[in-house]
Amino acid sequence: MSHRLHRLVLAAGLVVSMAWGHTGTAHAITTAPATIPTDFNLQVTPSPLVITAKPGTRTQVELKIRNGGSGAESLKIEPRSFTLSNDSTKVDLQDTSPPDIGSWVSFSAPKLTVQPGQWTSEQITFNLPKDTGFSYSFALVISRQKDAAPTGGSRVIKGSLAVFTLVNVDRPGATSNLSVSSFSVGKRMYEYLPATFQIRFRNSGNTITQPLGNIFVQRPGSGAALATLGVNDKHGYILPGTERVISTSWSDGFPYYKTVTNSNGSTGQKLVWDWGNLSKLRIGRYTAHLVAVYSQAGRDVPIEGSVSFWVIPWKILLGLTLVALLMLFSVFMIIRAIVKFIRKRIQRRKKPSEPTPPASPETQA
Repeated sequence: MSHRLHRLVLAAGLVVSMAWGHTGTAHAITTAPATIPTDFNLQVTPSPLVITAKPGTRTQVELKIRNGGSGAESLKIEPRSFTLSNDSTKVDLQDTSPPDIGSWVSFSAPKLTVQPGQWTSEQITFNLPKDTGFSYSFALVISRQKDAAPTGGSRVIKGSLAVFTLVNVDRPGATSNLSVSSFSVGKRMYEYLPATFQIRFRNSGNTITQPLGNIFVQRPGSGAALATLGVNDKHGYILPGTERVISTSWSDGFPYYKTVTNSNGSTGQKLVWDWGNLSKLRIGRYTAHLVAVYSQAGRDVPIEGSVSFWVIPWKILLGLTLVALLMLFSVFMIIRAIVKFIRKRIQRRKKPSEPTPPASPETQA
């Protein structure tokens, strides 16, 4: 894979890598006046929006917007900055335009009206100066030109859709440098699975990087893997100069805890006893080995790490121990009774018979 194509592929899932809740569709229910639809339902494609361009060039891309609501929507589209938390798990969308890229982006229709059930195309033009950097990330926020005002004590939800956008600049000097700051397991000892692994990646390069790979769970000293877990299955990406924690879990055991949603909307843990998986009872020490790669100048660079943990189902072991002790006690009592019975029989056989009294003189005469 060429470096240019690699950077394009890296950008394709940026929206998935963010902790932002948009996936290309926005829904919001309002209690607005009749002149404004009471629902807000937009779909966009592509999402995220990705562009790879050379410095000093003009590039145009198409963004399609569909109104899935019940009425016509008067919309506006604006570039907005966003910030990430230190571990890239939370996205904070700003109300300001990006300081640089905002002046380089123009729209064929910054304000537009979309009829219900219809698609419209927005042409977005990027004019990159010759002194641009290596990558830029921001959001295109699509919102109503005017929100409804609450009436009669009602409440109004403002609907908007953020399309995360990544601009990759194809120029010399682009570098990828990804490392593992830490590879850890949630607890050193579990009673039951799942065991949760956390990988903290750090991107010290100047391009967006996507780690891929697997975690192999096995017994120490054993070459066979009991489980192979995917790393970064959600295709998350790490922006330059940031860290991101990627988690994955191993739950293939007996029994195991399953996350369930309660009737009140809260979540909890439920212990699942699937007797068909009795052979997957996990006991003892295990080792998780990380093997991940990222692309650098068209070649894969490996990253490795290892962590050990224990699975001790102590309640099951305690129950089995009590059952074993009861069985041993029962066997002991049975053997004791048998031995006592045999001893009595032997004593009876060895007991001497009473002597016959001698005959009287009269009887002898």
